[in-house]
Amino acid sequence: MHVTSLSAKDYRRMPWKNGGGSTLELLQDPAPDGGFNWRLSIADVATPGPFSAFDGIDRQIMLVSGNGMVLSFNGDAPPAVISKPLRPLGFKGEWATDCRLIDGAIQDFNVMVRRSWGAAAVNGFDLVKDQRLTLAVAPLVVLHLFNGSIDCAGTKMLDGQTLRLESGTNELAGLTALSPQARLIVVSLKAH
Repeated sequence: MHVTSLSAKDYRRMPWKNGGGSTLELLQDPAPDGGFNWRLSIADVATPGPFSAFDGIDRQIMLVSGNGMVLSFNGDAPPAVISKPLRPLGFKGEWATDCRLIDGAIQDFNVMVRRSWGAAAVNGFDLVKDQRLTLAVAPLVVLHLFNGSIDCAGTKMLDGQTLRLESGTNELAGLTALSPQARLIVVSLKAH
């Protein structure tokens, strides 16, 4: 298994496509056309408004902090209330999406995958000290730790770090929470 560790110095702050705010891009897989095959990011949302459009992209969004938001999809799907942390909501990037904040600013985690490239499974965990998880790593899993500390396959992760785990076989990676609490997101990415 190949493990790559990333931290704040590796991330990049970038404006939203629609100019309404900014996002912290943790990691992406560049596509030949200059776009991306997949991208993981964290957005700070302080005001209501429209989401940027991403044609051909499947999106999953998950509340990390704050009281939540309501997304409206302009007839493409019923409105969705996102008020419980670490529960992903999937929707199409080309849908006209508008955000209303429930009570103040929020922070969310975004996973975007080019539909023609593949798909992602997104899970969030609030772990307690000594809690263990076993992850299947094939071909690619990305972990992002919001707070706390964990050990993953012998690599210690701290607040704000990201691990990229790659394997050509169905290897397993053991994970143990080292701090009293640890908020972790696990993204499994697979090409068609």
